Amino acid sequence: MASSLAVFFTDARRVAKRMLLTSAVFVTTTSLTNSASADAINWRQFEGTTITWAYDIHPYADALAAGLPEFEKLTGIKVTPELYPDDSYWSKLTIQLTTKSPAWDVVGTGIQPAWDLAPGGALEPLDNYLNDPKLTDAGYDYNDFFPSLRSALTWKLEDGQIAPGEGGQVWAIPHAFENIQLFYRKDILDKYKIAVPTTPPEMAAACEALRAADPSITPLGVRGVRFWSSIHTAPVSIARSYGVKDFVIKDGKLDTGLDSPESIAFHKDYVDMIKKCAAPSFANDNWYQVVDGISSGRTAMAVDANMFGFWNDVAGQVASGKIAFAPPLRAPNAQNFDSNIWIWSLAMNAASQKKSAAWLFIQWATSKKVVLSGALAGKLVNSPRTSTWKDEAWLKYASQPEFNNFVESFNATQDRAALAFTPRVGFGEAMNAWAVAMQKMVNGDDVEATLHDLAEEIRAGM
Repeated sequence: MASSLAVFFTDARRVAKRMLLTSAVFVTTTSLTNSASADAINWRQFEGTTITWAYDIHPYADALAAGLPEFEKLTGIKVTPELYPDDSYWSKLTIQLTTKSPAWDVVGTGIQPAWDLAPGGALEPLDNYLNDPKLTDAGYDYNDFFPSLRSALTWKLEDGQIAPGEGGQVWAIPHAFENIQLFYRKDILDKYKIAVPTTPPEMAAACEALRAADPSITPLGVRGVRFWSSIHTAPVSIARSYGVKDFVIKDGKLDTGLDSPESIAFHKDYVDMIKKCAAPSFANDNWYQVVDGISSGRTAMAVDANMFGFWNDVAGQVASGKIAFAPPLRAPNAQNFDSNIWIWSLAMNAASQKKSAAWLFIQWATSKKVVLSGALAGKLVNSPRTSTWKDEAWLKYASQPEFNNFVESFNATQDRAALAFTPRVGFGEAMNAWAVAMQKMVNGDDVEATLHDLAEEIRAGM
């Protein structure tokens, strides 16, 4: 993974150096300081402490790691990063936190893994730190994070289960996030006069036209692996516009909605689209294949995390200036689309013995200044803070010609972006089963019968 990411971001770093020169004055004026005002906290109150920060090997981690010397100079706190490949990080995270090991103080997590970790006491609630004027700087501005992100990371625990709503606690702080969009090779669609599809049936027709025009091109890149990550991008975003819900309340009890009439209608359209559009390798395709296909031009379109298209548009890349963006597909009879979100967040290990120092690191890492710097470096391109999306330096960078309509499409999609899953312990097991069922349907199994079996499997595990 690290080598593939290096290919994507070599040019981003070069562009970032040029852009950062123009924004240096601005960034300096927004730096966190030790004595800027009477409301500023004492950033050196835990000087001499060493903490460990663990994260997935990812450009978001690169953005944060680049600023560690600044944090250590500001606070006197030494940060030891432990970064692991995606395929091993999540299992290490679970082992470290569920065994109550104090080895990791701050961890990177998504929403869904946090659902499984919080009820067992593995994560530290953060409200007390946010509300402590001795620990949280007055200028931190927690409300600057997008409301949908704050809402997704706030919940109550009731009888060992996640209960969103009023009175919840904050379990993690957004570090970066993804909304799901359709991004496409503008050069390919223009060449063959293919209109940008808006629904699965339109996509299926566009794919047939593309295959007829150029059989060497895969019309659509989507994830298909037997893991919940292949559900949280294209399928759940599109399914929501059909009225599909993973869980519903029926007769006063929790039930799954994956065998509903709406779900059957969605899956028939989606499966037909995959059969006509996706690569023969669909069942083994993850985000790596989606990104590589768009970058190389072997794939014409993709429905996935929007920043993948941005990263491939960086000046000097093969695809630079050729990728454009649109909202995700929607149901044919829907008035609007839906877009799921995935939030990369920083959380605190409840077993940490250095919690206050860990909080200073989380606060610094998610501050306005640091997330803006990461965005300007071309790495943390989906800043979770609304202030970044109003910042002139960022908008100037992200609106360069090679990025086409990235900013406009982000703004249009973000208005409709929200967590599409029902917060629940055991989410991963149920969604893994959905991914397996999706493969079966694409391989020819009857849609209604497969969804019935899927629903029964999920009910048995509730």
